[in-house]
Amino acid sequence: MITPRAQSGARYHDCGDAAVSRKVTEAIAALPFLGTLQTSTETLVAGEVTELVLRYTVGSSGIADSGWLKLCFKYYSDWDLQTTEPGERDYATAELTHRSDIGGAAGDSLATVRRLHTRYDVKGGERPYQKALLIHLEDGFVRPGDEIVIRLGDRRFGGPGTRVQTFVEDGFTFRLYADVLGTSRMGHVEDLRVDIAAGPPERLIVAGPRLVRAGAPAPLRVHLEDVWGNVSKDAPARIEAQAGDWSASISLPENGWAAATLELPPVTVGAYDLAVTATLPGGQRFTETDTVDVVAEFPGERAYFADLHVHSDDTVGTQDSAYNFAYGREIGGLDVLGYTANDFQVTDHAWREVVALCREVSADGSFVCLPGVEWCGNSAVGGDHNVIYLGEDTTLARSLEWHDSMTSRAPTPEHWPITELYDAYAARPQDYLLMPHLGGRRAILDWHHPELERLIEVHSAWGTGSWFLRDAMRRGLRVGVSANSDEHRGRPGGGAPGANIFGGRGGLTGVLAPELTRAAVGTTLRARRTWATTGARAVALLRSGEQWMGDERVRTDDEITVSYALYAEGAWEQLTIFDTEGPLRHRDLHAETGYAPDLVRIRWGGARHRDRYRWASWRGRVLVDGARVRDAQPWANVHPEEVLAVEGNRIDWAGATFGGDHGTVLRLDRAEAAVLDIEATIDEDSRTERFSVAWDDLANGPVRREFGGAGLHLTVERITADPLPGVLTGEFAVRLPAGDSALYLHARQSDGHDVWTSPLFFTGS
Repeated sequence: MITPRAQSGARYHDCGDAAVSRKVTEAIAALPFLGTLQTSTETLVAGEVTELVLRYTVGSSGIADSGWLKLCFKYYSDWDLQTTEPGERDYATAELTHRSDIGGAAGDSLATVRRLHTRYDVKGGERPYQKALLIHLEDGFVRPGDEIVIRLGDRRFGGPGTRVQTFVEDGFTFRLYADVLGTSRMGHVEDLRVDIAAGPPERLIVAGPRLVRAGAPAPLRVHLEDVWGNVSKDAPARIEAQAGDWSASISLPENGWAAATLELPPVTVGAYDLAVTATLPGGQRFTETDTVDVVAEFPGERAYFADLHVHSDDTVGTQDSAYNFAYGREIGGLDVLGYTANDFQVTDHAWREVVALCREVSADGSFVCLPGVEWCGNSAVGGDHNVIYLGEDTTLARSLEWHDSMTSRAPTPEHWPITELYDAYAARPQDYLLMPHLGGRRAILDWHHPELERLIEVHSAWGTGSWFLRDAMRRGLRVGVSANSDEHRGRPGGGAPGANIFGGRGGLTGVLAPELTRAAVGTTLRARRTWATTGARAVALLRSGEQWMGDERVRTDDEITVSYALYAEGAWEQLTIFDTEGPLRHRDLHAETGYAPDLVRIRWGGARHRDRYRWASWRGRVLVDGARVRDAQPWANVHPEEVLAVEGNRIDWAGATFGGDHGTVLRLDRAEAAVLDIEATIDEDSRTERFSVAWDDLANGPVRREFGGAGLHLTVERITADPLPGVLTGEFAVRLPAGDSALYLHARQSDGHDVWTSPLFFTGS
């Protein structure tokens, strides 16, 4: 026989009592169902390394065992995280720091979760909030009112913190989702916004027209920017400029962008070297130079510069459209801006508003803003094409519609494939400009509409693609050139390189328009009278008599004269004339000027492939034998995180290339006896090459080692120490073939910037 022991008392809340039940309900229901996300940080500095602490309070839902959280931010931010190396930069953690007893939970009923497992996935969320820190509950649940602390750049394990994105953004957004039932169906908790501001001024930037017709003024945009290329704010510096007998001074505003406009008045024919100085209140000074060449004849008042591929926060960009348009005009110094929303994401309401804004900010003679979209078909059906509306019609011909405000969860094709886009605008091609895009979903040139596709992009922030133009020429496409920013970071016309994804500087399209009006610009773009640069405000002109680049000439004579004129933002080091099959003539200005006896340059560059995420992450080492390294300087490096380390006769480098070249210039003692032992690794391909180059090997020109991909290479070459020309002109005789052909020019500045002209086209008789 057993005798049950008496119970010590009730150990639960008797919810048969309405007052007790109501008290529990009110305590739990007082919390938002999916919880809240908070931080004490209001502002971060672009590019700073810090620790950011976020606090998630679990809502009245609680989170079931096997549930998880997803902290997302925009994919096109260059902020990154990692969860595997505690002592390294960007280490992110999550931990349960408070177990709540809201509702009267007993001690043994508090949260039972044993571990919060974190993982970072750059495509773990939904566009545009694709970068995601995934936080999984392991072996247990959490309760309403529990607190989870998320540390981005957790410093408790010896790491330096996390590097904030390198560009300015008002209200950078963290979007938190919660799977509270453990079903992998996420609910949107809320958005947390933190401002990202520019750092202190590091340099002065002057954006001038470079080439001006006699009798016309030359507007000069000046601004201060931080180390990552963001325009500074609230820096009331004094600006002084001088060129010959002309001088001017102006103060930057105390509040807002540290920017102003100066105007070089109409002057006579000649070259004008401007010296510009900015003096801050504390005495800090920055200086910059700019050159303006004034010529007797030119189609327009000046060389006009355009950025025809700009995004705002209507889709995947940063800052709103008004901000981007003002930046392009006032900071980027643009004459023409082309807005290009992603067609599948922009809503009808946003599209109507941005078209109206484009019309509102345009002013003939000073600024032209053209509305457009990026048709976003996959590469397999045509690839990304920009559609720029030159006339009054702005009717969208979407590839499909798929954005986060839609109720449908499946995309439905609309104008798909590319041929349906052509059909939508073929009736009045003069009102539109279609442009295959370099970057994104790569445009495929198997399909082409000659009357609509008049330009092709050869450079954007995705990188440089001379191969794209060469491919078009080999196929017989009669297209001119364009280079743009594809700006997602709120800096049209500037487009400083980021630390990943958009690692190229934003490009510029030169427009040879007779006047700065929407009609004239549209006609000029369709006429292909353009040149393209990787961001330098350089001018490249190619012509034969009265026919300019982009024009077509019917073969009438066996021989014609073609001339070129190049105006650098700095100096020129090489140029190459191409036809439809490849290079015809090359000039090496280093060789023409005379090699220095002690200088050698090592260049590495190219891309791994031709699709979107094409960059190559290089790590390299040079050991110099037989000579002494007196100095090693970076060449064409684009942002502060690239590495060039020198220790005695050893040089190490690390950085990514996106199609263009980076490098280092070495100054050697006893260079004639030097042997360079080189090791270069491309991380993504796990490929390492080792080879040696002796000084004598360079006697007949550069030594180039190919790495495959899209122009991956490492080149060793001698260079000059003497000044190279800032203006380069020449002419050559051309015997036209019986069939169709074309000629265009590609040139490189001594700082690594590239330019291309549109081709002169020849039609066989």
